[in-house]
Amino acid sequence: MTEMKIMLVEDDTNLAELIKIYLISENWEISIFHTGKEALEEFEKNKYDLILLDILLPDINGFEICKKIRETSTMPIIMLTALEDSFHRVQGLNIGADDYIVKPFEPSELIARINSHFRRSYVFTKNIVNTINCDREVNNLKISIKTHKVYYVNIEIELTPKEFDILWLLMEEPGKVYNMDDIHYKIWGEKVLENEVNPVMVHVRRIRSKFEKIGLKSVIVTVWGVGYKING
Repeated sequence: MTEMKIMLVEDDTNLAELIKIYLISENWEISIFHTGKEALEEFEKNKYDLILLDILLPDINGFEICKKIRETSTMPIIMLTALEDSFHRVQGLNIGADDYIVKPFEPSELIARINSHFRRSYVFTKNIVNTINCDREVNNLKISIKTHKVYYVNIEIELTPKEFDILWLLMEEPGKVYNMDDIHYKIWGEKVLENEVNPVMVHVRRIRSKFEKIGLKSVIVTVWGVGYKING
């Protein structure tokens, strides 16, 4: 795997430097920014593989930054937050974050979360590309692991990496019901803790919203008390 570039947006200088020390040990390239303005300016100039984004910044809050980035980019965003209530976690996921981690956190936990995103985006995709079937299609909805693109007829639907992975999984067996917790384990590589919000529900809602914008409805069906399936 090539060296990954990570943007860290954190106004606590001591915490930012500590995070950088741990992440550098993983052979990742880390760039630190202490304000939202600096981060957005840098985002316009250079390409990164992942963003660690604090919510409570001195100028622009992390939610607004996430919204702005999602206007043009689907790169993974992990939000760093001291806000423990589920409302703020769901809010971050709703506006486009792929994951969140609550402060204070162990460095090993943060590294594991980052690795989960890189592993899915690079190693998993590489393995799938080497298989015979790299495309899946259901009722004119087509997903390609090679190009990481989704089309309905000739309309491209832009998905974030986690949204893409969830749709790819659901389209593996149209009509099969996938348990929500099982989806999380397959995509994030870990179980959902009892006090955590399961991000699968929020990501599915975002996928549906993008489908509905092009007039595509009832593709992902909720099976209440179980999970989700693709209408085959």
